[in-house]
Amino acid sequence: MSTRARDNPFRAARIEGLRYRAPGFRWPDLTARLASQGGRGAIRGAQGSGKTTLLHELGDRLAAAGWEVRRLRPDLDDRRLVGEQVHALTRGAGKRTALLLDGADRLGLLRWSLFLRAAQAAGVLVVTTHREGRLPTLHRCRTTPRLLAELVAELRPAGLPEVSLEALFRRQRGNLRAALRSLYDAQAAR
Repeated sequence: MSTRARDNPFRAARIEGLRYRAPGFRWPDLTARLASQGGRGAIRGAQGSGKTTLLHELGDRLAAAGWEVRRLRPDLDDRRLVGEQVHALTRGAGKRTALLLDGADRLGLLRWSLFLRAAQAAGVLVVTTHREGRLPTLHRCRTTPRLLAELVAELRPAGLPEVSLEALFRRQRGNLRAALRSLYDAQAAR
C-alpha cells in the first residue's frame, strides 16, 4: 500500500512551508549588506540551494516594511511573453519599489541589459542566479548534509525508510530540492 500524497510529509505544501536557513545566516546581516550595496544584489547558489525560498522571504519582509514588492520568474517558453513580463515588472517602479527577479540567468545578455536600464528607478533590485556577474553578490546559498538532516527533522516524517541522508545528499549533488523529492518518492512507495 502506498502513502497518499496528502499524507506524505515531503509533499510540496510542506516543503514550501520550510523557512530559509544556512549556517551563520542572519537577516540583519543580509539587510545591512543590501543597504551597503545600494539596494542591489544577487542571491547566488546551485540548483536546490534555497535561492527562491530566500528571495520569497526577502520579498515578504520588504512588503511588511512598506515596500511595493514586484516579483517575476521568467517563463522561457515564450520569449515575447518574457519581454512583456519584464516591462510590466519595471513599469512605474520608484524609490519604494522592490523588484525581485527569480532566475536572472534566464535572461539573455541583451534582455538583461534592457532590464537593468528599465529597473534603474527601483529602490531595491534583487535577483537569483547560479553564477557571478549579474549583480554584486548579496548572499551565497550553500547546502550541507547537516542542513538536509535539519529540514527532514522539521518535516517529522513518521516511519521514514532507512536512508542515509549524507549519501542522498551526495547522490543529489547537494540539491536539497531533489533530495526532498527523492524522499517524497520513497515515502510514496511505502
